Amino acid sequence: MIYDYCIIGGGIVGLATAMALLERQPGASLLILEKEASLARHQTGHNSGVIHAGIYYAPGSLKADLCKRGAEATKAFCSEHQITFDVCGKLLVASTPLEVQRMHALYERSQQNGLKVERLDAAELQRREPNIVGLGGLFLDATGIVDYKQVCQAMARVIQAAGGEVQLSTTVRAIVESGDDVTISSDDKVWRARQLVACAGLQSDRLAALAGVKIDHQIIPFRGEYFRLPASKNDIVNHLIYPIPDPELPFLGVHLTRMIDGSVTVGPNAVLGLGRENYKKFSVNWRD
Repeated sequence: MIYDYCIIGGGIVGLATAMALLERQPGASLLILEKEASLARHQTGHNSGVIHAGIYYAPGSLKADLCKRGAEATKAFCSEHQITFDVCGKLLVASTPLEVQRMHALYERSQQNGLKVERLDAAELQRREPNIVGLGGLFLDATGIVDYKQVCQAMARVIQAAGGEVQLSTTVRAIVESGDDVTISSDDKVWRARQLVACAGLQSDRLAALAGVKIDHQIIPFRGEYFRLPASKNDIVNHLIYPIPDPELPFLGVHLTRMIDGSVTVGPNAVLGLGRENYKKFSVNWRD
């Protein structure tokens, strides 16, 4: 059998790609290959679970547009498939005069992006968040939280209902492209597909090399560590609490995140990973 499409990677990007292809081409044959024993085992299952509204991105950019539309689509998908999510809102808190200036600039950007954002003074900030101190803040009521593993499980069910196949515990070892199709091999199986889409996250450079694609980059992993607060602190905040970001840094800053299970995390830091898929402290992959 020759599949119309083979997708490598069972994270949210690979699953979303599969859903879109089957939606546009009903009846197409499609196979997803995932090396882990379950879906969403890497970046998808290791993020903070936030449904971002898109306040940070340059007006008119693809990031701004896709983030806003993606947030709406995520909530709609969760509602359709009975996945628990909470639109708890996010507060960006300014704690210095410089951050107040940046806050006003961020508000102007949010208006250009068509977002509903509320400006709060210090008193209103204190009223809404008694445990947070700041000079002012921005409140986005559209920001939410969800468990993206549950989202991926629902996406897989949609894919399978449309005739797609999901093969777990399957590591791709070889990719050979011909004029008409692509041959994909694991340790004990071989598949052929008319088109191959690699959605392999931190392994994308290795898969590209495996397919004979010339690349001039290599992924060097960094990871952010989050710390879970004690259960007694689960009510410490009412919303997600973020700092006003520094435009000179590529991070959103350390934040307090309400999780969908009721817990609260604080983080992230940014540390060099000693393995592409090693999430615990001091765990090392010598090849990486």
